[in-house]
Amino acid sequence: MKRVFILLLIVAAVSAAQEVDPPRDSMDFFVGAGAWMPGLMNDGNKVQVGSVFMGGAETPMAQGDQFRLAIGGGLCNSDREQFDGITAVMLNLGYRNYPFYRPYAGARGLEPFVGFTAGGIVVWDSVADTFSNTEESTSTGGAMIGAELGARIKVNESTFFDLTLAGDWVPVGGELAGEEEKDLSGLRIQGSLVF
Repeated sequence: MKRVFILLLIVAAVSAAQEVDPPRDSMDFFVGAGAWMPGLMNDGNKVQVGSVFMGGAETPMAQGDQFRLAIGGGLCNSDREQFDGITAVMLNLGYRNYPFYRPYAGARGLEPFVGFTAGGIVVWDSVADTFSNTEESTSTGGAMIGAELGARIKVNESTFFDLTLAGDWVPVGGELAGEEEKDLSGLRIQGSLVF
């Protein structure tokens, strides 16, 4: 009887430990939004800071790194009166590393990460109604490569919040919304809920 009681105590302790820090052994999903700042290095850039929305899935973080597949869109207005702005659809595959991650490190309330992304983008502009007879809409697409830095914050046992700063190299976008530079490289600042 004494052995059974000790065995039950051990099982209860192991179960409680797993509840405090559950293993990440299943696919996670995320949704997020933030600010998009394209064409930051362009002279005479008239594209305003806009918004970006992303969603996707990520692999388990069992070894302190993971892969992420994300799809989303971005919207930016333009200061040029001939154009309302630009719209983009983005698809990328990313790799993240959590350098301070330890599988049995307790609650892990804050986890910094670094990562890299690669994918594609399709972008088009919108001509203002008053200039629809004199201007034509332009569209383009191509590759985008980026690097990201951020932190994952624990919300509860199965939910996390990611705060990310990403720099994107986007060598497309020439003459969109009247811009002269053929580059939409810039920054994204995003918050994502992971569940």
